[in-house]
Amino acid sequence: MATSQAARHALYARLEQVLGDEHADTLMTSLPMETADRLATKEDIGRLEDRMIGLESRFDRLEERMEARFTEFAAEFRSEVREMRKAQQDQFRTYTITMVGSMTALAAIFSVVVGVLG
Repeated sequence: MATSQAARHALYARLEQVLGDEHADTLMTSLPMETADRLATKEDIGRLEDRMIGLESRFDRLEERMEARFTEFAAEFRSEVREMRKAQQDQFRTYTITMVGSMTALAAIFSVVVGVLG
């Protein structure tokens, strides 16, 4: 049964007469403005709690999957970085050997030219 605003106002007026303003205000603020069919029951709250627990469980599983994927990704990334570092070291070694060989050859040629001209 819905309570109209007029009925609430009449109740408040009567409560003011019997209890006084302060007590009437306190009592009226504790009464729900909604009809009883719109209020949540303990069963409603229990069902909501069950759904929240289900969602929490799903989030936990998602978090576990994400952590596993991240761990897998991090391992792959570290492996690729190691491979790149090794390739860089190999290239640097090749470059160094090539440069030392070229400089040695140029120094030898220079020595021969100086010896012939000198």
